[in-house]
Amino acid sequence: MRLFSRKKYTSIKVRKKTLPDGLWVKCPECQEIVYKHEIESGHGVCPKCAHHFSITWQERLALLTEEGSFEEWDANLVSVDPLLFQGQVSYTAKLAESRKKSGLKDAIVCGQARIGPFAVALGIMDFRFLGGSMGSVVGEKVTRLVERATAQKIPVVIISATGGARMYEGLYSLMQMAKTSAALARHAAANLPYISI
Repeated sequence: MRLFSRKKYTSIKVRKKTLPDGLWVKCPECQEIVYKHEIESGHGVCPKCAHHFSITWQERLALLTEEGSFEEWDANLVSVDPLLFQGQVSYTAKLAESRKKSGLKDAIVCGQARIGPFAVALGIMDFRFLGGSMGSVVGEKVTRLVERATAQKIPVVIISATGGARMYEGLYSLMQMAKTSAALARHAAANLPYISI
């Protein structure tokens, strides 16, 4: 018998669970593998642990408004680079990348829709576009949305999904808070409702 003999071990190969594309989703909260249809039928909520998945502006629109009632306003507004921001990646390149990935021109989509029988001015932010940050175009679209709603005497509903002010636009971005707040104050002075979600 040998003094220093090795023990014989059997190695076991553990198979990783591979998921077919688009059929199953792994919940980041509970780590459970859930049938995608269950999440969709639960409006983006995990049936195991109630984790809320992020949803797109189109999904939010479908959940909130009457089908086919949405009419987009100011769809042609797009961000530019007023400061010629330079970093590891230029602001212009980041904008182009966000437009390509999200399919959006900026972080908010505004327009008019119906919720039940009521017409509302609706703004829906989408976090997929630069973290939903508020730049000059987002501020302008929100301001125009509120001003139109005030003129038409209809309520404003804004669904926020934002990371705050857009640093690439500096003071231009910060001024949007004052501009949108002033428009909302005029809307409130007209005794019209504003709902923030």
